[in-house]
Amino acid sequence: MYSGSAVIYRTKQICQDRELYPISSDISAILGFSERSQQAQNCNFRRGIRAVRTGFPFLLTRQTGLAALLGLAIAGTTTASDIDREKRWAEQLQDQLVVGEPLRLTAEQQDFFALYTPAVGKLQRGGVILLHGLGAHPDWPDVISPLRKNLPEAGWSTLSIQLPIRPNQADFADYPPLFPAANMRISAAIRYLKKQGVRNIVLVGHSLGAAMGAYFLAQKAPDSEAVRAFVGIGMGHAPGTVAHTPDALAKITLPVLDVYGTQDLRGVLGSTKARADSQADNAGYRQLVITGADHFFRGLEATLVKRVSDWLNRTLSDAAAGTPAPSK
Repeated sequence: MYSGSAVIYRTKQICQDRELYPISSDISAILGFSERSQQAQNCNFRRGIRAVRTGFPFLLTRQTGLAALLGLAIAGTTTASDIDREKRWAEQLQDQLVVGEPLRLTAEQQDFFALYTPAVGKLQRGGVILLHGLGAHPDWPDVISPLRKNLPEAGWSTLSIQLPIRPNQADFADYPPLFPAANMRISAAIRYLKKQGVRNIVLVGHSLGAAMGAYFLAQKAPDSEAVRAFVGIGMGHAPGTVAHTPDALAKITLPVLDVYGTQDLRGVLGSTKARADSQADNAGYRQLVITGADHFFRGLEATLVKRVSDWLNRTLSDAAAGTPAPSK
């Protein structure tokens, strides 16, 4: 059975994506869930279910339906990403892109999509590689898109990459096998930033993306030595899997910012002490709670961006000061 709670909410999707399972108010009433609605802006909102298992939200779709709510979803073991879904999202993102540049990076002979947004101004503090949450994309409206578009105003170039994803009907257990593939994509992103002349490289991950980032650093994956700091937003726990962030954090000696909200998921709130304990010997570790924030920091996006950029500026200021922007 699923640990944690489950809620229904409307999430802003790419307009053309119709994969989320529409849940009627009758079903939500039967299940006893609460619904949060937002006004549609520029594209339709599709209603879906997110169930919280081991502190990570994931989408339940038509295929999993109520069976998944009863804990009957099948856990897969494949290590392959859903490339067709990645391509579909990449095409849709490119069609509506306003801020940033679309890229195709390569990891292990497989192309993947990314969005690069250069820092604004003559000075560049460094580069931030953004790692989205479970089943999401590089311009996900919650957490990722606000950071991607606004950190460059503070002098931080952003490179938001498409992490490996599974089909909508996948369970959380389908994701840990993707962590090695995520490592290769993060390495490719680091190499890209280095080619742009970026010296201060930071990993910033949200939810499962934070777990993937922590795993990458803990495993000392190729090119990880170029990373100067790590920001984990909404880090959960998944004991017995590679997604268990306290285990990964225990092996990280870089400066770490651990961000969560007072209204965050149960798995995030319940593992705050374990995460802090795992970093007890790291003088560069800081745990930051944002009052009123939920797992997606809705309504507090500007606060999140400011707190993250302020920490980056302070933590890496000595190395970043006076670094000219790379020549084009």
